[in-house]
Amino acid sequence: MKKIILALMLLGSLSLAQEGIGRYYLVERVFLMPFVFKYADELGLDSEQMKKIKEFVKKNEKEVERNRKILEYLNRKAKLMILDGSEEKEIREVLADIASVKMEMSLLNAKSVRFLKSTLTPEQFQRLKDIVVVRLFELQQ
Repeated sequence: MKKIILALMLLGSLSLAQEGIGRYYLVERVFLMPFVFKYADELGLDSEQMKKIKEFVKKNEKEVERNRKILEYLNRKAKLMILDGSEEKEIREVLADIASVKMEMSLLNAKSVRFLKSTLTPEQFQRLKDIVVVRLFELQQ
């Protein structure tokens, strides 16, 4: 069972690899936090909510940055191993490490959404989701 899950994670991470920030996540990142800051007034956030959100972001920035650096290193390592013709088992181990870090990044993203859901009122959170949907739709046009 563990091998099946690992294989699915690897497949997912390789198939979802994208340019830009998305390449750091196992699944496509849910962008809520930037919208919270941009539309704080429209959402009706009070000073206590903003303080909590800023503290959360500051606390998690270090872990996100650390994971990004690890992923960049592992990606370079995997490419070099492929170019050098390394054994499949060795490459597989590095790819498993990549998938693991991407999973952690996706879990951090999920944690930020849960944090926002618990910090905002239900009405504010729904309004935030509505804003995100509208703005992302506009960007695709």
